[in-house]
Amino acid sequence: MKLFKTIALMMVLSSCAKKEVPDVPPAFSDPDWTRLEIANGKEAHAVYGNLDDTLTVSTLYDIRQTYDKGKTWVNVKTTHQPFYGLLVKGDSIFTLSSKSLKSQSGQMLTSFSQYLSLDNGLSWQSFYEGAKSINRSKEYATVYPNNQITIRLKENLEPINDNPNHNSVLKSTVEIIENGNTRTLSLPFNNQITNLYLDEKGRLYVSATSAIYDKNSGKYSDNEKAEPAIIYVSKQNISNLIK
Repeated sequence: MKLFKTIALMMVLSSCAKKEVPDVPPAFSDPDWTRLEIANGKEAHAVYGNLDDTLTVSTLYDIRQTYDKGKTWVNVKTTHQPFYGLLVKGDSIFTLSSKSLKSQSGQMLTSFSQYLSLDNGLSWQSFYEGAKSINRSKEYATVYPNNQITIRLKENLEPINDNPNHNSVLKSTVEIIENGNTRTLSLPFNNQITNLYLDEKGRLYVSATSAIYDKNSGKYSDNEKAEPAIIYVSKQNISNLIK
């Protein structure tokens, strides 16, 4: 009888020690940043608009909008691909699907228009002009809070089998360039970063995926179970946070 009780107790203790990781990660709470989640979006990429009004986000498979500060999201266009830039020209918004081109200064660009919106992203129509679409481009993941500061995404890649065309992604960082000096923006999360956007109030939007950086391997090796697309938004003008 005593042996049975001992075995039962060991089984209970073992069960307690092997509790599964909860599906929902600990609630994100930070004095300077807000976290927005797009259910099943997996990856957030290009962003346009304003959190206080209409915010448009390209996810891995579609374009979504929120009108209530991220509480709910509407799928306004299924695209089956992400977009790396949303270029605004007058009343038109163009999606940019490539980020392989570089400017003369070596800055990576997003280009190649594929869809066009004339109503602030509520609806989209196919738009393609072959090589002419290359003329519609913008700097990739680069923003300018003022004339002295540049904030840009630095993608750190590692060639696979020494092939520069096939890379594994190491931890990406956000660089602050001011007066010729470069430093890294400290961020309170370890998700893979994919893009940057600055709204009219100077708030920085950091697009991210559900992939989590693993400090041991130096790579992204795990995912949040719910796999949301994620956007972190600074609660105030980013210039006030990087002084």
